[in-house]
Amino acid sequence: MIFFYISLSTYICFNIIKYKKIFSILQKNKYNLKSYGHWIASNAKDIFINKELLSIILIIITVNFDLKVIGVSTVIFYTIFFLLNYKKKNKIKVNSKFITRLIILIILYAILNLWFIIDYISYHYADIVFDNTAFYYIILVAISYFSYIIIWVVNAIAIPFDKLVKYIGGKNAKSKLKKSKTR
Repeated sequence: MIFFYISLSTYICFNIIKYKKIFSILQKNKYNLKSYGHWIASNAKDIFINKELLSIILIIITVNFDLKVIGVSTVIFYTIFFLLNYKKKNKIKVNSKFITRLIILIILYAILNLWFIIDYISYHYADIVFDNTAFYYIILVAISYFSYIIIWVVNAIAIPFDKLVKYIGGKNAKSKLKKSKTR
């Protein structure tokens, strides 16, 4: 399992750059669910038919080879993609909406990794000679490829939290205003 997470170091770096680009697009669409959905639909060709489509090769390697070959292939693949996207600059305004979506995305990845760890432990301590690690790679490659849609889902989940943050922020501002008027 340690080798699995070490092999994902370049995957994580590539996805940080990719999610930064996606979040900047989401901000340009003003976090509007419909507007961002229309943007995905109108740019579907650029989003889904690109260099990252070569990740199918990585999935084929995952299905046919052992874990060391899969890990090394993942490192090489995502290192190349990281280097191809490293110079691209995407500005993100850090505000409460961005932070809410980032927290939800991190929670989704944490839940996924928790599932990986629990699954890995359950197979390795049950004297079953079976390893799902190759399946974990396939899931992560798919998540990276469909990240625009994942951010759309994260945005849909975050909308009620935005309203809650706005409501709480409004209450705090009103209470501060009342305190300043009483003084």
